Parts: sequence; structure tokens; C-alpha cells
Amino acid sequence: MIAQTAVAPARQRLPPRSVVSTITTEGGSAVNVIPARTRATIEMRSPSLDGLRVIQRRVRACLEAGALATGCALELTPVGNDFADLRQDTSLSAFYRDAMISRGREVEVTDAAVASTDMGNVSHLVPSIHPLLGYDVGGAAPHTAAFTDHGTSPSSDRAVLDGAFSLALAAARAARDPAQRARLTRGAALRQGSPPER
Repeated sequence: MIAQTAVAPARQRLPPRSVVSTITTEGGSAVNVIPARTRATIEMRSPSLDGLRVIQRRVRACLEAGALATGCALELTPVGNDFADLRQDTSLSAFYRDAMISRGREVEVTDAAVASTDMGNVSHLVPSIHPLLGYDVGGAAPHTAAFTDHGTSPSSDRAVLDGAFSLALAAARAARDPAQRARLTRGAALRQGSPPER
């Protein structure tokens, strides 16, 4: 409780668009017995890796404060790997947008992070795009059973086809453009240890 209470005011000093979500997964089994062990799961999000490191340090300090105040031992167990911020390639994004417009869809191109994904890690190594594509869900909120029910609708089928077509067309357009092709393959060659072209 002390650690979670400390996290609340710490949020005010975190980088903009930081997210800290916590849930207590184990907190004792009887109201009149001090638990020998408690557990919590904490998820931290930030638009950048540098921001994530700030969040991690401050949240850790809150957890350490709770342990110090109660005389408890603190054990931190990372789950999975950190996800880097997503870097959208400007040219590939424009090619995708044009393809989607040809399919009758409106597209907004933005660098704003809207989800956590390991695609961000990939985008630090190779030029990437991670577009989102919508379909009719009848007003259902994401991550609900009602939302899931619309995942087999004609609208969702069309979204899959539009997305596949537009990704393929964006890749083909980049491949046909000598300057884009050189830019994209040069970066890949450098990452594989090949000498740069002169």
C-alpha cells in the first residue's frame, strides 16, 4: 500500500504521456494476519526509451520506499523485454497512405504511440511502419467480448484485404523507386556488416 501510494504523486513528475499501471496479485489470505508475502504487477509505458528509464527508476524508488518503511525485503522480477518507441518511416508511411486512399479509406499518419508492441524494437533496426486499420465494431469498446464479435464481420474481412493490399503496394512502390530502394537496402547492408557503397 505504501509503495502504491508513493507511485500516485510520482506520476506528476514523470515525463509527458507516461503510464504506470499496477495490480496487486497477492496480498494475504486472512484479514487478521500480516501476510508473509505480497505481490504486485506493474506495467510502465513511455513514448521513448529514455522516458521509460526515468519511469523505471522512479517506480523502483517508490517500491524501495514501501519496503524500507515496512521492514520488508523487495524482490523485482522483470517480465519479458522492454519495448522501444516506434519509429515510423516517413516515405513508407506516405506510400501506405496513398495506397489506402486508393482503396477509399482515410488515413492519418502520426508518430504518436497508441499501443505497446515489439515492433518498436524492429523499427530501430530497419525502416518500418506499423499502421492501424479500423473496421465497424458497432460502437463496442476495445478489448471486450462485443468488440471480438465483430472480428469475423464483412467489415473486418475488407479491412484485412485493404491492409494487405496497401502494405504490398507500399513495398512495391519503394522497390520501384531507385532512391528509396538504395536508401532501404543501404541501411540493411550496414547492419549486416557489409561495407558502405562509395
